[in-house]
Amino acid sequence: MRGMILAAGLGTRLRPLSYELPKPVVPVLGRPLCTYNMEFLRRMGIRSFVMNLHTRPKLIQQRVTGWAGKGVRVDFTLEPVILGTGGGIWNAREFLKGGTFVTMNGDTVVSFPFASALAFHREKKALATLILFPDPAKRYTPIWVGEEGRITGFGNEAGEGTRSGFYTGCQIVEPALLARIPPARASCIIRETYTPLVAEGAPVFGFLSSGRFQEFGTPADYLEGTLAMLPGKKQAGKPPDADVDGVTIIPPVYISPKAKLTRGARVGPSAVIEDGATVAEGASVSRSILWPGAVLSAGEELAGAILTPRRRIQAG
Repeated sequence: MRGMILAAGLGTRLRPLSYELPKPVVPVLGRPLCTYNMEFLRRMGIRSFVMNLHTRPKLIQQRVTGWAGKGVRVDFTLEPVILGTGGGIWNAREFLKGGTFVTMNGDTVVSFPFASALAFHREKKALATLILFPDPAKRYTPIWVGEEGRITGFGNEAGEGTRSGFYTGCQIVEPALLARIPPARASCIIRETYTPLVAEGAPVFGFLSSGRFQEFGTPADYLEGTLAMLPGKKQAGKPPDADVDGVTIIPPVYISPKAKLTRGARVGPSAVIEDGATVAEGASVSRSILWPGAVLSAGEELAGAILTPRRRIQAG
């Protein structure tokens, strides 16, 4: 199997952070955001990926290939004009046409029982299987599912079957689908490919699962999503629950080994200090993220915010 990471957006909702870095490579606990879904698929046995790019493609390429090293192959397609979730997949058809493939978004962190989803996909002889999560708060566009998991419709007005959950952006797909995507133009995979296929009775299924789903759409989402990942992240750099060289650390925290903490600084709870960031003497950081190269000046307090080398964004 091969994987595709959809990464050709503008990052509009993440502004002003996306003015500094494209959304797929904003830092999340020491690594680019998009690599979390790539790592998830790598653990499932996928070693070859393609990413579609639009904004600052050379920078994304550099950061992703730097993370991937020699163990993962990553190819890239360029979209001078954004082609959408359908057109982007069609544009990568030469890479994807060889067999079953999986797509995920570059601005989420998702994990679920992949082996069970793949077994379901194969058992149903599905053309495509969309991974769905429950949505008790009804925050997202609903997917309607009928007997045996076959999708019957999309959106609030679909009405048939059971309102089963929301689409996580992850799908397991057979290459025959590529011929049903409108060619050589921008398109939405749901509206312009799956909706007519479902109307025809094609084998498009939904696999209702559970696991981790975190989106990083807005600065507030980015802050909350990153901090939510802290409890499971191995401490880097400084030991927790300690006064090290006059620095007070209150977990959970992530502190890069290349960060600089000055005597009298206070870090945590819920703080992320990325590579090359500095917390100066007497400064305090809680529920916040310092980007690489950011400097929190002596005596300043940062709470519920994201500090970059260029700006401070209150996000929570």
